[in-house]
Amino acid sequence: MDKEFEKKVRMKRIRAAAVAIIVIAIAAYLIYDMDVEKADYGDSLQEQITAAQSLYDEQKENAGNEEGQYAPYTLLAFSQQIDKAKAVAEDEASEYNTEKDAYEQLKDDIKAFKKADNSDVVPAEEAEKLAKEKGSENYTVDFKKDKELSYVIAGENLKKPVTMNLTAQEEGPYYGQISEILAELSLQGQVVSFYQDGSFGGKISVTAPMYLEKETKAYAYKVDLEKGTLEYVSDAKLSKEGQTATFSVSEGGDYVIVTKKIHKDGKKKALDIEELEEVAQQDAESNDGKTGDKKGSSSSSNKGGNSSNDNPSDKPESKNITVSIEIRCDTLAQDLSKLENPALEAYVPSDGTILPTTKVTVKEGSTVFDVLNKVCRDKKIHVESSYTPAFGSYYIEGINYLYEFDGGNLSGWMYKVNGWFPNYGCSAYTLKDGDSIVWAYTCDSGEDVGRKLPE
Repeated sequence: MDKEFEKKVRMKRIRAAAVAIIVIAIAAYLIYDMDVEKADYGDSLQEQITAAQSLYDEQKENAGNEEGQYAPYTLLAFSQQIDKAKAVAEDEASEYNTEKDAYEQLKDDIKAFKKADNSDVVPAEEAEKLAKEKGSENYTVDFKKDKELSYVIAGENLKKPVTMNLTAQEEGPYYGQISEILAELSLQGQVVSFYQDGSFGGKISVTAPMYLEKETKAYAYKVDLEKGTLEYVSDAKLSKEGQTATFSVSEGGDYVIVTKKIHKDGKKKALDIEELEEVAQQDAESNDGKTGDKKGSSSSSNKGGNSSNDNPSDKPESKNITVSIEIRCDTLAQDLSKLENPALEAYVPSDGTILPTTKVTVKEGSTVFDVLNKVCRDKKIHVESSYTPAFGSYYIEGINYLYEFDGGNLSGWMYKVNGWFPNYGCSAYTLKDGDSIVWAYTCDSGEDVGRKLPE
């Protein structure tokens, strides 16, 4: 019995020791793996840049449309993200929080890039079979947050079947530039970037999500930033019920679908963007002159960045600018019954003011996103955003614990600058000194907070 007892005691001690070792190992792993706050992010940021550059260099020769390759647009977007991090690292005036944000962002960029190789691909063999049999296939891919884009590929329209990379995004690497062009032309529209490198082998039909207030005509234009042109490619069929636009394309690149016709029938010549912007500016000045209001000189400042008449070399250097920002949820404050979850009433101020008009000093070149993050951090206001690393864009999901859809199917956060609601992401809007920002929670796709689409 004594030996049996001793044996049980030994076994119990062994099990206890084994458990202790496992617990210690798990604790050590968690301590190692957790994000420990660093005293200085400069060296860590440089290490991330080196790692990202090495990864980019490894894959830049693996560019193409085949599955497992990297689309040129994916490589370009990753290169842009590396350049942003380099700019922070090389800026001697960079502050701790700036370096920290850049370090964490590039860390996420690297993880996302490793998973960003082509996956939504129609092999050349499959395209050839469709062309031979004159069949038709439907394909669906992720396009933007909770939205999909669909293709109808008809074999009879494939003249030279090739491998097709069906990846498409709203916010591709040129999204900010294209959105600024639309703003300069006073156009609202849907941007679609196709990651196919070159031709699709023929015309294919595309249906993309597009916000619509009414049934109307629409037109698809290809944007060529290198040539500085907008080229008409097809009419677009709109569906107010489905909130979609259907049009045709034959090659990859950047496209915009707008409800205003800017080309003349029978003319194939691509439209010069600078000429279009000059005409739009003249029209704006002419209209403002009729009312005696000098809005024409400031209209371009309402659309992100400098106006076309500004010459950067004529401006004195400035490191800081001062802007104002306000955060409101008036619609909810006026009718708490709109809240899907009554428990959120605690986060809705009775007067709708989450943050009163507040002046903020930031670096020249800062965006609306930068200012929102800074003021919320300083004022200890909750803010949450989602980032799509491969496309360099932010989406504000929640402020002060109020999220998209908390106030109904058409609810969420919108921003305006100097009274104008931009049609692109807040991280793409570069601010100027004196700009006024308002973040407003809408329960009706913007109509309840003053956003109006052009007729």
